[in-house]
Amino acid sequence: MFKFVHHVRYLVHDRDAMVEYLEKNFDMKPDRLQVYGQRGMKNAIYKVGPTNFEVTEPLDPDSVMGKYLKEYGPGVYHLAFGVDDIKKSAQDLLAKGVALRGENGLSQSADGYYTANTDPAASLGVAFQLAQG
Repeated sequence: MFKFVHHVRYLVHDRDAMVEYLEKNFDMKPDRLQVYGQRGMKNAIYKVGPTNFEVTEPLDPDSVMGKYLKEYGPGVYHLAFGVDDIKKSAQDLLAKGVALRGENGLSQSADGYYTANTDPAASLGVAFQLAQG
């Protein structure tokens, strides 16, 4: 089912401070900086081989990501695996009884690709994500 690691999302308190840290210490510059006001987040996207490394600052402390950051602190929010057919992958998971968030188990990312996200409450506390790609 999995082709590769599509992306890893890290939650941080301050995206810009982390961008500065990564550049100073690892000579990494983001491929793009984004602000998604409607989704309540600021991203820095780094391309590492076929994988995106995403540094995300939640803008709303009461959002799902904001609450997660408050409870668990900075770190990995989720790991997304790339799959060929996201609709079929979501249907297969739903058929197995896996609880997914979104309509018919699908959500659209801020960048426009589709994802299937497990409900961490039903997946042993881990947020799994599958991404079209």
